[in-house]
Amino acid sequence: MQDGTVVLLADLLATESLELRLLGGDPRVPVRWVATSELDDPTAFLEGGELLLTTGLRTPRTGWARWVERLVAAGVCGVGFGVGLSHASVPRTLVRAAADTGLALVEVPVPTPFIAVSRRLADLVRRSENEAEAAAARAQRDLAAAAAGPDGTGAVLRRTARVADGTAWLLDGRGGVVAASHASPPPAAALEGLGRIRSQGARAAWSDVTADGTLTLRATGGGGERWLLVASAPDVPRTVRSTLGTAAALLGLLADRPATGALTGALTGAVVELVVGGHLGLARRLAASGSVDLPDPVLVARFTGPAPHGVLSGDGWALAADDTPWRGWSAGRAGIGRPVPLTDAADGARSAELAFARTGPHRPVAHAGERSLPELVDPPTLAAWARLRLEPLGAAADGDELRTTARVFLEHHGARQPAAEALGVHRNTLRQRLRRLEALLAISLDSPGDRAELWLALTAAGADRGTSGGLGAAG
Repeated sequence: MQDGTVVLLADLLATESLELRLLGGDPRVPVRWVATSELDDPTAFLEGGELLLTTGLRTPRTGWARWVERLVAAGVCGVGFGVGLSHASVPRTLVRAAADTGLALVEVPVPTPFIAVSRRLADLVRRSENEAEAAAARAQRDLAAAAAGPDGTGAVLRRTARVADGTAWLLDGRGGVVAASHASPPPAAALEGLGRIRSQGARAAWSDVTADGTLTLRATGGGGERWLLVASAPDVPRTVRSTLGTAAALLGLLADRPATGALTGALTGAVVELVVGGHLGLARRLAASGSVDLPDPVLVARFTGPAPHGVLSGDGWALAADDTPWRGWSAGRAGIGRPVPLTDAADGARSAELAFARTGPHRPVAHAGERSLPELVDPPTLAAWARLRLEPLGAAADGDELRTTARVFLEHHGARQPAAEALGVHRNTLRQRLRRLEALLAISLDSPGDRAELWLALTAAGADRGTSGGLGAAG
């Protein structure tokens, strides 16, 4: 895979079990998803970036050349042609049309079912996303450690430049360079773009101010208005952007530190995420630089909404000495883990995930240790069962949407209209999603047993996914 964030056609071609053969085109083209169609003109059902699979059941009325032109205009990344069914080999006119337009063309042998290609891509996408998220988590931990050092501003800028594979500058409100990762001056076009967005007034503002991908963020601090300017390649991945957002926040806090010496905001969040992720040594060093006391033993909570007073909070996670701050709190949803020694905070996070999965519209706060079924079953065994039970959703393009639909539907006790309103969709849309869930998982949502099993699988899979990398996103 290209950089841990993009799946390439070459990754599919390298899968020996699929026996795919490239007939033409660039194998380095990114593949967003797989679509299957035997229509004369499938472009109305495409979004761009798909590998279109077909057996050529019937030759398009307008011919293969026009068919290819339409696919290229729709933005498909390539065509996979299944041979041995409608055609003994890929039609020569299709091969020529693909070569003329530069469209990637792949021969799919008859022993390889199209679903196998879809599943392999789903596995590659999932692995790519996990690798990207892990890399982003490492980069953010490195940024936090850099900020705690003696040359915090310079170290953060140098690390930011490496993450973005470019150059980073910290500018004052007039566009003057305060510090930089390299000696080169900022591009003139980027400074002009900065002038256009300075009046927006947002705490953190993104702007693609040049065609070559220069990005701008605002970092506020005691020293006045500051802007983080990053020159990088176009199409910066989402995970890199989140890391740059952390860098901007840290630079603002570093401007505050000479006056207050306090660890606040994003830096506190970094400490919390390090604790939850099991990186206690680094968390303690970072907390010590801001005179923040980490509770020991600690109560880890996963939550949505505003954090209550009296907790150390990060992105969807909070630490406290006991559950006092959560008593009577109803501003969102919170799962409160079991009290554990600070060294076992990652285990506390897992129990918080299980508790969070039991929250809902009528139960904003749930505590671990209430003898819920997921806590009574061996966690690795339960997680493995849940992954296997929900595997068809992982292979589906709308799998995440169906997971959310199932959870909301079950949280509303199977009441379709309230569930549809909570999801923001029409009741008929909800009905279609539920039918697809039933078909993929071979269950009946009218069966109490199947509904209970689905809830248990979603709960266990949610806890497993949320803590596998040390951090989970609040839902």
